[in-house]
Amino acid sequence: RFAPDWLALREPVDHRSRAQTLLPLLQTAWSANGWTRILDLGSGTGSNLRYLGPRLIGIQEWTLLDHDADLLAQAKGVEQVRCLKRLHGNLEDDGLEAIREADLVTCAAVLDLVPETWLRQLVQSCRAVLCGVFIALTYDGVIRWSPDDPDDELVREAVNAHQRRDQGAVCALGPAASMLAETLFKSEGYRTRLLPSPWRLDVRDGELARALVDGWEHAALELVGQSDLFGRISAWADRRRRATLRDFTLTVGHQDLLALPPNFDSTH
Repeated sequence: RFAPDWLALREPVDHRSRAQTLLPLLQTAWSANGWTRILDLGSGTGSNLRYLGPRLIGIQEWTLLDHDADLLAQAKGVEQVRCLKRLHGNLEDDGLEAIREADLVTCAAVLDLVPETWLRQLVQSCRAVLCGVFIALTYDGVIRWSPDDPDDELVREAVNAHQRRDQGAVCALGPAASMLAETLFKSEGYRTRLLPSPWRLDVRDGELARALVDGWEHAALELVGQSDLFGRISAWADRRRRATLRDFTLTVGHQDLLALPPNFDSTH
């Protein structure tokens, strides 16, 4: 589960980090196909709605799907959206089922958290109804600080391994998610564009950077357990939290994917 405070903290950075050149392509497809129905998977409090709603022309009917009813209850519409439906459910069943009624399927900061089996089902479900797909802010494994620290790479590798770890029945795709998604959509005849959408943080984003350090420390320590790396990771986190109070830059890699169905005529 994601805390509302965390989602609110990251939203401005999410919005400014989008791959801007994908938006005109999406807008063209939206208008040319006469799309109106949008399904947003793992919507949280509706950040994707707040970003895309004002940027799409014409009638918009949004369905926000999330497993957290409390987050859904906080989702508010925007002026351009005529109809807003909140669907409390999971990605595995409810999310795939809802694709049948969608012209455009979207999600943001979700794809790196899901298993490959679900991604393959997503692609097949979208292909079955020839809907468009816009997947934003998928983490790609890049964490780069300046000034650097001797243990930055140790923590980055631990964080990425933690994301892909076996969680019982499934393993999350982690940093491989966006490239695999593009490959799968291409194999179904979709026209795809995959572009970087990195977070670029500095001292003005110190609160978000410190929240990231806290999360990365927790993930890395959970991965290494009570090994000789435990102390190194804790010390790294202390140094990094102090560093965010001074001048620093932090790049966290993400990618945005636009996939347009085979029936879309780009000459419109």
